[in-house]
Amino acid sequence: MFNISNIKISFEKVLSRLNYSKSKTKLDAKTERLIKEILSLASKLINPKSVLSFENILIKGGAVYFENGYKIESADIAKLLKNSFQVCGAAVTLGSALEKKRDDFLSQKETFNALILDAAGSVAAEEAAEVLYGQIKEKQKTKGFSITRRYSAGYGDWKLDGQKDFLIWLGADLIGIKLNESYLMNPEKSVSFLLGVIDEN
Repeated sequence: MFNISNIKISFEKVLSRLNYSKSKTKLDAKTERLIKEILSLASKLINPKSVLSFENILIKGGAVYFENGYKIESADIAKLLKNSFQVCGAAVTLGSALEKKRDDFLSQKETFNALILDAAGSVAAEEAAEVLYGQIKEKQKTKGFSITRRYSAGYGDWKLDGQKDFLIWLGADLIGIKLNESYLMNPEKSVSFLLGVIDEN
């Protein structure tokens, strides 16, 4: 139903992550060629996967109560989901191959290559999340539903440590996502988020 396997890595977005200004920076041919070669490599290394979960919800005070008993205490999320009858949780990951190659570049002192590959991975992970979000939106539209913007742990008053229970509820381990002691996802090039589903009928 949802397919994020065909992710395009934007050359312009990678340049932006590398702090190149399109209006101020003139890339020499050698550097441009190198960046495009690394982007081609990145496209071969990524293996985008996604996981989704839907749950009916109840908003009470500054908390969101899931039908299965899970709860998120966040006034920001309660406000976001105030008109929603259901929540959708999602996560995407690119796998670990790109990160391993980046670390290989670093160990070989090929720092610029590592920086380009890391930027490409960040752009690809965000693109994967956006593609999945767009597919969710289109699917819900066919049912007469709309969706809210997406929201991730670590923003507003939804603390990053809230990601632990969220990923357990979501089943993110099914696509290989785990958390480190700082509640950051591994593989690094992963994105998790939730959104609300609103009945427009």
